[in-house]
Amino acid sequence: MLLLLPLLMTANLFYGQTDTCSCIDALDDITYSISHSRSYKVQIRSKEEKQALLDWKAHIEKEIQNDSLKRFFCVGYLQKFGTFIKDQHNQIYTDPDSVPTTFPVYRPNGYTSSTEDSISGNYYAGKEQINLVKVSDSTWLGIMVTSTDEKWNEGTIRLKINLLPTGNYELFEFYPNGLLFYRPHIAISGNRIHATFWNKDNTYYFYKNHEQTFHYNSVSPQFDYVGIKTLSRTTQRIKEAKAFYDSLPALDKGNLIIDLRNNGGGATLQIKPLLKRVKKNKAIEHIYVIINFKTASAAELAVLELKKDPRTIVVGENSRGMMAYGYGNNSYSGEIPCKNVVFSYSTKHAPSKPDDYEYKGITPDVLLNNQSDWIEQILQLQ
Repeated sequence: MLLLLPLLMTANLFYGQTDTCSCIDALDDITYSISHSRSYKVQIRSKEEKQALLDWKAHIEKEIQNDSLKRFFCVGYLQKFGTFIKDQHNQIYTDPDSVPTTFPVYRPNGYTSSTEDSISGNYYAGKEQINLVKVSDSTWLGIMVTSTDEKWNEGTIRLKINLLPTGNYELFEFYPNGLLFYRPHIAISGNRIHATFWNKDNTYYFYKNHEQTFHYNSVSPQFDYVGIKTLSRTTQRIKEAKAFYDSLPALDKGNLIIDLRNNGGGATLQIKPLLKRVKKNKAIEHIYVIINFKTASAAELAVLELKKDPRTIVVGENSRGMMAYGYGNNSYSGEIPCKNVVFSYSTKHAPSKPDDYEYKGITPDVLLNNQSDWIEQILQLQ
């Protein structure tokens, strides 16, 4: 992260002493700092847009004031405020060196109602387990049952889900390391909280642990498979990618699977040799591109490039939706002492088309479920 010292000097004078600052104070600070992001300058121009942002801020203030757990969920509300500007490269989070050591504890007496429903129940994420409890008509709390990390004692609140008036759900989730992240418009279906690992079946067919950065396999007489873990933009990585693509066999089985699950991006330059080769290869009848909720940024742009080819079928689940903006050479970064918040904002706007995918992500042509291996599901599409 690039630390902008002139910004920090100004910010310290502007924010003043913050040891006893409130979450509302932190919201004021974030409102000031986010106005320097590229996406703010693109999206918030007119008086009406500026007023709408202030109205949204007032709405967030009320939510903070009404939340008895605001001391724990404050950073999540700052992130929620930031979602008014459609730019996932705008990041707001707790300074990793100041991760909380205490977390909220579930006390049933503090809630007015608790009812069972189809959403409630036990959910798993690897070796961790929570019990999702409905505590009101529109709120669920994820109560820790087991964890490999001692900070997550049994009974601590790991996540909060709210049903919004629009019918959508929102999520405040503590990651295992203690950092809090907010996600708008999540889906809960098929025994899973989508855009997370939490699921009732304790299965993870949507996940791919790419042990190698680049991997080729002949999965059947009719299918070639190429797995790409990252599009890291280092010179060495781009050289490795080109060498891998040059070493690939003819890819003449008729069907090609390109697996971009968990690929967080980097630079499309890395994958260009493969894109060119696939485009020229007339032996390929179908190109299956696998995406999941962790496919992001340049990896998503690569998917859009592949979608220009009529042979391409995108499969899996919605990607992250993080492609309309970027950091260019550097992000606009800094920190505010209030609540130990760090921010990193966009400095570059991509071409207009990816704007439609920001936050929403790329919706696959074929949705794959969490009941069996995704490669096997693709083979069954033939």
